[in-house]
Amino acid sequence: MIHSRYPALKCLLVNPWIADFAAYNFWVRPLGLYRLAEWLNARGVDLSIIDCLSPFRAPGKFRRQVVPPPMKSCLEMDRNFARYGITRQEFRERLKRTGAFDCVFITSVMSYWYPGIQWVVEEIKSTFPAVPIILGGIYATLWPEHAKSACGADLVCQGPLKTCAEKIATFLGLPRQALQPERPWYLLGGIVDTVDYWAVRTAQGCPFSCSYCASRIVSGPFATRSPGEVIREIVFLYSRGIRQIAFYDDALLVDFENRLARILKGLAQKGISLTFHTPNGLHARLVSKETAQLLARSGFKSIRLSLETTNPERQAATGGKVSSKDLEKAVKNLLEAGMPAPDIGVYLLVGLPGQELEEIEEGINYVKSLGVRPYLAEFSPIPGTSEWKRLERNGVVSMDMDPILTNNSLFFRLFSGYDMNRFKRLKKLAASLD
Repeated sequence: MIHSRYPALKCLLVNPWIADFAAYNFWVRPLGLYRLAEWLNARGVDLSIIDCLSPFRAPGKFRRQVVPPPMKSCLEMDRNFARYGITRQEFRERLKRTGAFDCVFITSVMSYWYPGIQWVVEEIKSTFPAVPIILGGIYATLWPEHAKSACGADLVCQGPLKTCAEKIATFLGLPRQALQPERPWYLLGGIVDTVDYWAVRTAQGCPFSCSYCASRIVSGPFATRSPGEVIREIVFLYSRGIRQIAFYDDALLVDFENRLARILKGLAQKGISLTFHTPNGLHARLVSKETAQLLARSGFKSIRLSLETTNPERQAATGGKVSSKDLEKAVKNLLEAGMPAPDIGVYLLVGLPGQELEEIEEGINYVKSLGVRPYLAEFSPIPGTSEWKRLERNGVVSMDMDPILTNNSLFFRLFSGYDMNRFKRLKKLAASLD
């Protein structure tokens, strides 16, 4: 329990289960819930947290339980639909340990994971039928009407906390202004658990405008944290046994010298040695020789670079943030800095509207020619993006469809028109070491 200094509401924060055909723990943490915890605590709220996705090792597999698929279209898949995370019985036990509470906040990530929210609501309502539920996060922001009708929440919040804070305060009868200075989430207690990894952001949002990405819609304008603030957070995590840090930024290398470089140098001065990961992908154009050297020297282990496609026209149409030449320079700089080739991977998007298998194969061969591994990321349409609007005009997607259909694996199979046997051969080519 995270206690306030003031007698007030008791609220439960929940990170729900993943509902999907596959899920892997790439250092997942509900960072939005932690920011919410800071805001609520400053207004006198006592807090408890249940994270259905912790504790599990990272990188590694979540526990899973096969469940009936939510719709017939899921039968197109050659994999089982499953619930990923703790068991429902474990959820009930954690719920029992929290004691009584006055309100529940549930976060959301992928829109097509919303059955995980429904399962959480079912569990809570079966024990605490009168307790109000507030839903926020990515799914709630992108699909608010669906969330209102499908998930049983009493209040659905769109956008980052700052845009819905007044709405939450009014709903719960909380003061608009803080009763005490906001304290960082890690000083509230009761959050850090028994794993050796954590996720950190040095900024919210992204200054780029890629045609397939909803970062600006979900997170708002690009806003950075001070290097000192990030250093203090990581130092605390280190003191609690955390040894792996995943940066979950959308634009980690932007303004490198004034941001990430200062953080890494500050940690080195304190004698703190960690392993760093970049699961969201780095902007290859920003990986200079000096940047690569500092990343290698600072303990970066899993470097992911974003290319998306080798097609120059599509590179320009999707945002123009990177070219193939940019990628070549980035890989060369990383290898020369001493980064092992197996630690460097390149994301290629597959299934973009109008993208042929030949383009994907060309991308795979190109990345492998650089001596590093391509990682295929199946395209998923996101409401509000340019790619969504194009598909909407063509009658492929609409806000009336079930978000399950935007699941990257399912949408890809239903709408790409690809020969799946040929695509499977391309996946094997991408994963092969030769």
